[in-house]
Amino acid sequence: MFSISLESCEVKENASMCQAIVDEINAFFAGLSSEGSVSLEEAERRVLEVSRSFGQKCLTLVASEQSSAGSCEEVKCPVPDCDNVCRRWVERPRYVSTLCGLILVPRWVYRCSSGHTHAPWDGASRLRGQYTHAVAEAMCRLCSRLDFREAESELLRQGIEVSHTTLHQMVGKWSEGLCVSAEVEVQTLGLDERWYIECDGCHTNSPIGYKEVKVGTVYRDYPQPAGSRGIPSARPDSIRYVASRDKAEDFGKSLYALATNSGMYKEDIETQEIVFIADGAAWIWNLADEHFLNAVQIVDYMHAKSHLYTAAKVAYGEAETEAIEQWVRTIEPLLSDGNIAELIAHIHALDTQTPEAAETLQREARYFEKHQKRMQYKTFRDKGNHKIGSGVIESACKHVVAQRCKQAGMRWEKEGIEAVLAFRCLDKNNAWDNYWYPETKVSA
Repeated sequence: MFSISLESCEVKENASMCQAIVDEINAFFAGLSSEGSVSLEEAERRVLEVSRSFGQKCLTLVASEQSSAGSCEEVKCPVPDCDNVCRRWVERPRYVSTLCGLILVPRWVYRCSSGHTHAPWDGASRLRGQYTHAVAEAMCRLCSRLDFREAESELLRQGIEVSHTTLHQMVGKWSEGLCVSAEVEVQTLGLDERWYIECDGCHTNSPIGYKEVKVGTVYRDYPQPAGSRGIPSARPDSIRYVASRDKAEDFGKSLYALATNSGMYKEDIETQEIVFIADGAAWIWNLADEHFLNAVQIVDYMHAKSHLYTAAKVAYGEAETEAIEQWVRTIEPLLSDGNIAELIAHIHALDTQTPEAAETLQREARYFEKHQKRMQYKTFRDKGNHKIGSGVIESACKHVVAQRCKQAGMRWEKEGIEAVLAFRCLDKNNAWDNYWYPETKVSA
């Protein structure tokens, strides 16, 4: 029968606790042996249960030894502008939630003459409130991917009991000061590669109605030779995201920081080609003009094409699908070639039945006129840039924002959605460990 003992070990401290662990292990295996044939499934369940119990006891043992060994008579007061010394005041055990479950740790609390209290062991152990660093990380990772109630259920299955309301509060608290762009790793452009920036907005519900979440991406593409008909795509491992309900001005600064920290402008600006792709929203192009002056600006081709359909539907009527399709097929080559002036002339030539229809067509004509320089698609292709669509940002709006934040019944306060989006972008940017375990971060 399997059995272990402490005979070969010299235990000076906490001998009784160590012996209790050994006795429990022996009793566990004795119990399994006495039952005869136990299925692998049942044995697996029991081993997981008892291993968590052992883990709690072992962690309690380790933490107790650390807190005892690290205690001294006095320490410097950690409160800014307080030059007093904190002296050992009272031994106050505290509960700590760990990956192995809840443990009770005896540790000393220190107090200075000004009344400031301090528990050095808490800071040395990198506790986040009553949670270990690893538990806090697990809570934030799950909440960035799952609804708070789902995260609560998943954590409970792992032996960590925390309510969904507490999860909401703690994730918000731990997101304070998190700068997503500061954690990304620097990239370098390869031969004939370009930098791409894409930007868009999507809406999520709030207690006072729908609010826009602004989303931005920075990435590199696969190089394409001039004259190639191949369509370049983003390097998946190069895509970096930022998402926020901030005002356009603040979001622009965040997107610029993401770009520069990703490697843009790190080398000679003149040698870098930067392409900014978006739809026709004014706030986006204002952002591009302010932060990315040397970027080639391109209106997403399919977005521009949708405006041809809008014009045709106004002129022919929604029900005249064949006439609409015929007109768009006739005019689209002008759009593809960047012949926007002639395209606008065709819009002006459309028949209108009402003043409202005439105004709509005028508005569509002004749209193409305003973005004429951003629709020189033939010129872009001739220079080897066949990527004229904003598929990356459209995908980002779905998998960065919508999958997590647009589920049934969700209504987000700004602080709540900002916290979740920050951790979600951190995860999507392959920068999770850079933030949670900075000691492992590779220096640029």
